[in-house]
Amino acid sequence: MRRALVLWAAVIGCGGTPPASSSGTETTTGSATTDTPTSTGATGTTTAAPTTGETLAPGECASPIEPVLLTSARVSLDAAGRMHDELGRDVLLRGVNTGGRSKWAPFVPFPIDAEIEQAAFAAAAEQFFARLPPWGINVVRLLFSWEALEPTPGQYDARYLDRYAAMVDAAWSHGLRVVVDFHQDIYTSTYCGDGFPPWTLPQDPPPQQHACPDADWGLKYVFDGDVQAAFDRFWADEDGLQAQFLAMWGQMIARVGDHPGVVGLEILNEPGSGTATDIAAWKQDTLNPFHSMVIAALREQAGEELLILFDNPGVDAVGLQPVEHVRPEGEGIVYAAHMYDAGLVKGMPSIGMMPEPYLDQVADFAAEEGLGVLIGEYGVVAGTAGGPAWLGRALDHMDARRLSSTLWECSQNEVLWNEEDLSVLGADGSERAELDVFVRPYLRAVAGTDSAFAWAEPTATASWTGDGGVSEIALPPRRFADAALDIELTTLAGPEGACWTLDPSRGELRVQAPAGAQVEVRVTVDE
Repeated sequence: MRRALVLWAAVIGCGGTPPASSSGTETTTGSATTDTPTSTGATGTTTAAPTTGETLAPGECASPIEPVLLTSARVSLDAAGRMHDELGRDVLLRGVNTGGRSKWAPFVPFPIDAEIEQAAFAAAAEQFFARLPPWGINVVRLLFSWEALEPTPGQYDARYLDRYAAMVDAAWSHGLRVVVDFHQDIYTSTYCGDGFPPWTLPQDPPPQQHACPDADWGLKYVFDGDVQAAFDRFWADEDGLQAQFLAMWGQMIARVGDHPGVVGLEILNEPGSGTATDIAAWKQDTLNPFHSMVIAALREQAGEELLILFDNPGVDAVGLQPVEHVRPEGEGIVYAAHMYDAGLVKGMPSIGMMPEPYLDQVADFAAEEGLGVLIGEYGVVAGTAGGPAWLGRALDHMDARRLSSTLWECSQNEVLWNEEDLSVLGADGSERAELDVFVRPYLRAVAGTDSAFAWAEPTATASWTGDGGVSEIALPPRRFADAALDIELTTLAGPEGACWTLDPSRGELRVQAPAGAQVEVRVTVDE
């Protein structure tokens, strides 16, 4: 039998008991708004059953569910690649890349004086990351540069490591997990790119500096002989470059690998194929063995707890050719594929690369191979016609397939890197319209199985079979802090006793469902 309780009360009280039915049937009514926060500020890593002992019809908890405060960002993967937090909940990671401004000196995602003292830098990092939780996100992909870390061979920049660690501190202090991402584009700054140090290039004759900025930088992977030669040199491990690469990673792991806020390590952003033209064969013969080797080496240095993420060459991300999906060896691995429409990423009309088929390919492959998925990059140029609709479709399908992701990108760019303009922040730090699409509800943590979620504005619908723990639906304060919400919790099958607590200050609806209870939650913005 379908059993539901819809609450309609003018003001929610934290300890309020759902009103009794006036009709004597199994369905009663009342109201819910977010005008008065229901959080008591209580803390804890888990909660006891939120009822007073009697079995209640689904509704607001008689005693509020406390916030679930995790001690670590770590997640584990099950056999199907689902991510689980320290409480065993199925979690979805949704966040942003931070970001384009990190690609050149001083290699951080917000403007600073290059010589700023460490205490002042930490304060600037705190200010930057503090603005992100109201967007409802719970992860950042935090770029780092080998050029910044090791400007000369064997000499590591302690100040850069201090600054990177301060950003990890600031992010985790706001509940944001950190993916440590070695980021490169077209190999190095010598070619208007970023990532690898110029000293890794052949030095006889000295490499020629290209004219920068270059709005068509991505074409260099295919047409620039210098860029191709640099990658060929790296894949051939000339002069022991790969050992130096692993030593560089060792420095990062030694500094932040045991930080409780770090969830994973991403090997190498958008690796170039050099002079290889058969990308599928190159991935099988060169890239995949490299990934397998690095995964084993990182496991030896960092242990088993952290996720290790791997990516494809950039040409795979833009929908211009079929993608060969390849699994490296190892466990605890996440497929961090990228996804762009080749037109929208340049501020031009779409080429028709719709996100759903590509996301299905990635999700199906990962599930078959026991890989996690985090779509490491996707986005559109700010203000591009058709961009918001494409972004909304991408997010809809990520919800449907329960795929984690990080949007490209969020940084404050006083000067655009190679004229690339995908940040959700303006040069002055103002928020751009694309955030109105990106900031939306999602099913962040599920204590149970068989989950589903959809956001069809103005209603978010979530369902799962509970295991007795606390599930979370993100309701980002940027969008919902002052919204009036109608909340309907329904027990579709199994034991009664499910209830919810709305916490506008944290931007979440917490739901506790008894083990075996199949529940559905509908949250509607009352317009």
